[in-house]
Formats: sequence, C-alpha cells, structure tokens
Amino acid sequence: MHENDALDAARAIAQRAAAQPGSRTNTSALEEQVCAEAGLWELAAARRALDQSRGDSAHAVSMLRVWAATQPHLPALPVSADDIAIVRRLSSAYPRIPGGQWLGVAPELVSRQIDWTDERPVVGAAEQHGPPTAAADAPTRAATPRVRDLIDATAVAPPAADGDGEDPAQTVMTPPFTRANRLALLARGETGALVALAALILGRRQEAVMVELTVGMAVIRVPHPRSGAPCAVAEIPITEVEVVLDADVDGRPALVTGWGASLGTVERRAISLALLDAAMQADGDLREPVTFDEQTVIAATDGPATNGFVEHLRLPHYASFTAYLAQVAGKAQS
Repeated sequence: MHENDALDAARAIAQRAAAQPGSRTNTSALEEQVCAEAGLWELAAARRALDQSRGDSAHAVSMLRVWAATQPHLPALPVSADDIAIVRRLSSAYPRIPGGQWLGVAPELVSRQIDWTDERPVVGAAEQHGPPTAAADAPTRAATPRVRDLIDATAVAPPAADGDGEDPAQTVMTPPFTRANRLALLARGETGALVALAALILGRRQEAVMVELTVGMAVIRVPHPRSGAPCAVAEIPITEVEVVLDADVDGRPALVTGWGASLGTVERRAISLALLDAAMQADGDLREPVTFDEQTVIAATDGPATNGFVEHLRLPHYASFTAYLAQVAGKAQS
C-alpha cells in the first residue's frame, strides 16, 4: 500500500523500532517519581506497576503502596551524614561556596528537542540514564559545609521545632502536624500538586533563592538480627534542598530557611518541598488567603510552566540575593 512518501517513511521507522529485540522506553525518571510518591525505593516494582497500570502513575503509586504493605518490615537505623556520598551540588545564592559546586548529572542541561533517529535504548543501556552512582572519592555530607552557614549573620527567623517524626506508611497522622510529620507527609505527595503549590508561593514572594541542592547516595543500614551490629542493605539516591524566603521578624525584613528531601533525583520535588516548608514557617502555616481566580487556576494547572517556574531556582540568583541581603542588613541597622 502506498499513500504518500511521508506515511511510508513513518511506517518504516515504526517497523524497524518494533523489530529491535529487547528495546523499551527509558522511564527511569518516572520510575523514580513513582517510588518517591509511594515512599518506597524499589525501581523494579515501580517499573512493573507502571507496566500493569498502562503508564498511569497515580495507579502505579497505589499499587506500589499496597505491595509494600504486604512485605515484611525491618526498622532501619537513622542515616548518618558520613553515609551520604554527594554526587551533585549547586547553589543559586553564591557563586563560590565552601566545598565547591559541581554539576554531576545535570537534568537542566538535557535537550528539549525530540531525537527522531532510529536508535532506541535496549534493556541494560537504560540503566546508564538511571540514578547516579557515587565515585570512590565522592565527598560525604558530613565533610561538606552547609551553605546556609554563610547567612547566619543575617536576620533569619528561628526554625520551627524539629525532632523525630512518624512513618506515614504505618501511622494515620492527624492535624495539627509537627514539622517533622508535615515534611514526611509532603515527601510522599503527588509531584504535580507539590510543584503547583510551590509555584503559587513563588508568585507571592519578594525573594526566593535556592541556597543549596545536593544529590547524594545514602547507605541504608539495619541492625543485624543476632549481633545488633549495623549492616548496610541498600544504597538509594536522595535529593536534598534548602531555600530561603523573605520573612518578617519583629516588623523587620528577614529570611526564613526551608528544607526538603525526596527519594530519587526528581529535583523539582525537593525544591517544592523546601519552598512549602519555608512558606509554612514564614506565614504561620500559610494562613494568608490565596485567591483562586481564573489566571491563578490556569497558571497552576499548566504543568510545563509550573515546572519551569520552580526549576528556575537552580539558575544563579547571585545579584538579586546579594541585593536582598544588603536590604535586610540595612533595615536591621536602622
């Protein structure tokens, strides 16, 4: 059958792609997102859930949570800062930071253009684009200074009470939430909702800067069933972000620090978590009313736009942040 040259070429490409044995679409980022929303790091189970749900990520998250509930549970030990090897580190607040910045695997540099070549990844090759691996000489979180220490001399709102939280997979949490419990619940939140809420917050702030973003490989340890000695059982990627927002402290302009962490390397999740944490501290649990007019609703539901709005915090904000720090310092002295 010959209709026209364009359709013939399209059929030929489709036939060649289908004929490649073992080929599949690289869904590693989606698998990481499903794991993060399920609160469970098991990429093989996430891949199977996505396949059985025909790519419906919400359904796949539900399947993964149900599957996790049927598995035996072992209490894990708290992750030590010495057990986190950093593979990527950025700051949009300062060009030079103690310990240095390095791009690592940089998702912001991936081309936005579709590659129409016939080559497709085969099983095994997709793993090259999955979670990063830590080099033997990778610095640890314990040995890397925190960028937030550079703003200690600035007027910073005191952080909310921290402490140990509960596991949302094993406990039904009810408000009012402690900060730890709130962060635990948000860490399993749906990615699009987190990003949309964070974008709404960004649109109402005078200043918002990503102080530090790190992607690290964390070693998970459990006590040995007989000796009780810590035993390493897994290594998982974790993205951690700290941001600062403008705040009011005793009637003067100041800063408030927000923190967020997410399983995997979907960085907009961790950025959004940190923004929500900072806003809830700055505004008293977000009691400031938000008007859901037509423009706000359309903007919040435009996924590519809200993703870009949140992810732009990874870009340098050196000049604007320096100017805001000078403004805060000037008001504090007056």
